[in-house]
Amino acid sequence: MQAAPRAGCGAALLLWIVSSCLCRAWTAPSTSQKCDEPLVSGLPHVAFSSSSSISGSYSPGYAKINKRGGAGGWSPSDSDHYQWLQVDFGNRKQISAIATQGRYSSSDWVTQYRMLYSDTGRNWKPYHQDGNIWAFPKH
Repeated sequence: MQAAPRAGCGAALLLWIVSSCLCRAWTAPSTSQKCDEPLVSGLPHVAFSSSSSISGSYSPGYAKINKRGGAGGWSPSDSDHYQWLQVDFGNRKQISAIATQGRYSSSDWVTQYRMLYSDTGRNWKPYHQDGNIWAFPKH
């Protein structure tokens, strides 16, 4: 899954991605796994990649909601006009919710993003709703 944010007041993104109970159709959850728990929080830093980051303290691995690690979130380079953040879940998941949050202790946040998905990491398909490529506004 790749989220392509559009910068607001200096882009920063923290993610909370939740799998729905329909995830059982693709991956059988263990008895301890609940299908409504956050998927991102347990992923290692290497599961996150991005188009750029300001520095190591703003790397994509810090894009986890309610975390204060690094500088408090992922922030792309100011000169990066086509920013993206990619999360590798390891196998196919059905996503039922995505929450974003500005960078901890700052006024940096994402104002809008699009979601693309891929099984291979090469051929990306945009998320469609009502036949249109959907841009998610940050409320």
